[in-house]
Amino acid sequence: MADAARNRVFSLLTVCRRSGNLLLGFDAVTEAAKLGKVQCILLAADIAPRTEKEVRFHCGDIPVRKLPETMEAMQCYFRKRTAVFGVCGQGFAEKLLTLLEPDEGLCP
Repeated sequence: MADAARNRVFSLLTVCRRSGNLLLGFDAVTEAAKLGKVQCILLAADIAPRTEKEVRFHCGDIPVRKLPETMEAMQCYFRKRTAVFGVCGQGFAEKLLTLLEPDEGLCP
C-alpha cells in the first residue's frame, strides 16, 4: 500500500475514533457485531491466527479487512494495543472498504 493511501486510512480512522464510531478490542467488536452495530471489522496485520479465525466466525456478513500496520504501530495512533477494530458508521465503513483490499477466499 502506498504511503498516501496508508495516510488516508489512518486519517479516516482517527476521525472515526473522535466521532465515537470506532470500537477497539475483540470483546467490544464481537458484542457490537452480534447486535448489528458494526459496519466493518478491521484487523491488524500481525493478528494471531486463532483470534482472526474467531473474529471471522463472529463476523457473519460483516466485511473484514486487514490493515497495513501491526498492533504496535496501531498503538501509536490509538494508545491501546489491539488487533481488532470495529467501524460503526456506515460512511466511514464504506470509505475504508474502498481503500483496503479484500482478503481472498475469506469473509466478504
